[in-house]
Amino acid sequence: MYWDQVKSTREALEDLPVSAKIVLMSADGKALLMRKDSGLFDLPGGKVESGEDLFEALKREVKEEAGIKVKKVEFISSWVKHHPTMGDRLVLVFHGQLKKNAADIKVTLSDEHNWGEFKGAKGTFKLKDIPPGYANALHICFARYGKPL
Repeated sequence: MYWDQVKSTREALEDLPVSAKIVLMSADGKALLMRKDSGLFDLPGGKVESGEDLFEALKREVKEEAGIKVKKVEFISSWVKHHPTMGDRLVLVFHGQLKKNAADIKVTLSDEHNWGEFKGAKGTFKLKDIPPGYANALHICFARYGKPL
């Protein structure tokens, strides 16, 4: 019975649209946080187009949304995001380590976002509207790569 459940879950996930996001950490342990024009909290990244390589899509989205080039990424977490009108999608979150300190990184926002800033753990979690999946990924990244709370 267990293996039937695993197989049906895997098959259900294969049909979901994928959104790849990234927690970009600076050398001094800060994460890039963003806000969409609508005011919603966001991380860099976006939709993986049909037939597009997951990692190439993530790198493309980060370059488009923040003007930052990412070379290596590491998987952090995932979940299925339920949306009443847009439908479900699989969200995959990765970590990307940058070599410069936050103050030395130029962030160039796309038209999709109106705010983007590197923040440490304390500054990050002062924001009260971080969705739970993103908050979990940020906690993991600060614990592993940043300066934990």
